[in-house]
Amino acid sequence: MSKKITLKLIIIGFLGLLLWIPLLLEQGVVYERMSYRDQVVRDIASKWTGQQTITGPIAIIPWQLAYTEKQWHEESKSHRIINKKRSGQYLLLPSHLQSHAEIMNDTRSRGIYQIPVYSGQLKMEGRFSNSKLLKHKQQLEAKYKGQLSWGQARVAILISDMRGIISEPESLWRNKAIKFSAGSTLKSQAQGIHAEVPGWSDSQSEETTFSIAMPVKGMERLLLTPSGDNSDITMTSDWPHPSFTGRHLPSNYEISESGFNANWSTSPFSADLKSILKECQNNNYCDFSGHSVGTEFIDPVDMYSQAERSIKYGLLFIAVTFMLFFLFEVLKELQIHPIQYGMVGMALALFYLLLVSLSEHIPFLGAYVIATIACCGLLGIYLSSVLRSKQRGAWFAVGLGLLYSLLYMIISSEDFALLMGSILIFSTLAVSMLTTRKVDWYNLKTQAKNPQKDIDQTA
Repeated sequence: MSKKITLKLIIIGFLGLLLWIPLLLEQGVVYERMSYRDQVVRDIASKWTGQQTITGPIAIIPWQLAYTEKQWHEESKSHRIINKKRSGQYLLLPSHLQSHAEIMNDTRSRGIYQIPVYSGQLKMEGRFSNSKLLKHKQQLEAKYKGQLSWGQARVAILISDMRGIISEPESLWRNKAIKFSAGSTLKSQAQGIHAEVPGWSDSQSEETTFSIAMPVKGMERLLLTPSGDNSDITMTSDWPHPSFTGRHLPSNYEISESGFNANWSTSPFSADLKSILKECQNNNYCDFSGHSVGTEFIDPVDMYSQAERSIKYGLLFIAVTFMLFFLFEVLKELQIHPIQYGMVGMALALFYLLLVSLSEHIPFLGAYVIATIACCGLLGIYLSSVLRSKQRGAWFAVGLGLLYSLLYMIISSEDFALLMGSILIFSTLAVSMLTTRKVDWYNLKTQAKNPQKDIDQTA
């Protein structure tokens, strides 16, 4: 291979590395705009309602134990009977719980940013069994040889952001209406609501039914805790692309363009709330969020993530273009100046900046089409002169447009992005290898055509 060709390849490679700089800068612009969007999310959350995690209902039953204890009295050298009392509270979870959240989604705008928010209705119904209360009473009375009495029972619902409860819940306890007040009455988790309810029998087993319906609103994510021994949670929404999250994935779900419907079912074995419940009873720690399930209402392929994906293929597009230029030089005996390589590379690099700036004001597809037409049109006109043929310039613009079409399918795909990207890279390598398979690189020479002759032939 001649020294001239070797030097040309070195210069082309160096130009490619230099063009990586604007791509990195554009990627930094995307990250900066993403941080602005996150700041808008926090700002809207401070004025609307943040992400919601709802746990309950939880029955809270205070207890007091009166018992006697012998103590040695040193002066009288005898034992005395001392009356003592112990107190605490017992937290009881439903034996069965059914929760249904029906959610409607909307957006809130701040400047050019739109953030998904939601509002809807949460209905919970089920029953409590006092069998665990009776067992707790028997254990304490047997241990201290005393008499245990129950205080005023309450039922509480833990809510991560109280601003999401816009009106009083409609609730029934043993088919009688109960009235909720603000506050959970739990020291370690004060956010929530509570209501006083009739207590249970302390001598025989019984079950108590309940139903609670309350409006709820929030943004981006809704989590519900399967707090029953046996829980069944359903969630329906008009959001077409949910991201299920939490401790468990849905047992079954359906997703369509009109929304989704998901169901979670847990048993006493899979829920495993005993450790959290014990800490909560002692007012030390009362965070059930690690056991919650639900949905994130986010766009998995938003404009910034799509722009970021496209920039990752920017260097590949520049490499493909430079490869085609070099093949023209080798096979068509053209001479393309390094400055012309640089001009074309800069046009390809600025495509992504144009794409990001347009997508902030119009839908991403429209922005992508406009940026593609602008870039391909500019390069088609420019390369008509560089390649000394309007037909070559037009074909190059068409080929570049097809590459950008393939790139759009790659960045828009949630499941096949890696596969399609790998196919694109492999296809590019295959075309270059097959095109140059008969080129004798050791005897490669390029000769410049007569510019005036080319102009006459083009005319």
